[in-house]
Amino acid sequence: GLIFVVVSYFVQLAAPGHDFANPDAAAYEIARNIGGDIFVSIFLIGLVVGQFASGIAAQASGARLLYAMGRDDVLPKRWLGKLSRFGTPLGGLVFSGLVALLALTMDVLSAASFINFGAFLAFALVNLSVIFHYYLKERRRSGLDTLWFLICPLIGLGAILWLMASLDHLAIMLGGAWLLCGLAWLTWLTRGFSRPTPELNLES
Repeated sequence: GLIFVVVSYFVQLAAPGHDFANPDAAAYEIARNIGGDIFVSIFLIGLVVGQFASGIAAQASGARLLYAMGRDDVLPKRWLGKLSRFGTPLGGLVFSGLVALLALTMDVLSAASFINFGAFLAFALVNLSVIFHYYLKERRRSGLDTLWFLICPLIGLGAILWLMASLDHLAIMLGGAWLLCGLAWLTWLTRGFSRPTPELNLES
């Protein structure tokens, strides 16, 4: 966090204001202002290498998660729950790569909003889980428990929903559709919630 604050401060000194010819390419304009065309070339090389490495890491970690879910029968084991002869989750790599291709149809704002939608949704569900587990299920309702297990999660949930409402509309629609697909799959997997939800196996 400190690194981001310091870098943002110096970038703001180098390029005060927020008027750019193309907001999606503001980094290039800032780099040109700092060091000219040579620095822009160095900056672009670093940007390409960094994004390539980040993309590979994200795809590999996502594929491993899909493999674990397939192995535990949360997702189809036939496609996602098996490793190739090289020990890699081939099905998960292909699937995450296909999903990543959606980025070709989005601008930077929509892509960032789509990622934020997933993060905000996860945080919202964490707050709801605290309320359901501690306040409703375990009935921890003393004065201090009510503060920690009801009021604080409700404040957090409200803040998250407020932030979600400010996201790009395309990201909200795509994220909502993704959420509905997940709920439909969970409903089918638990036969209308008549069976317990699958759990992650950490032993294997």
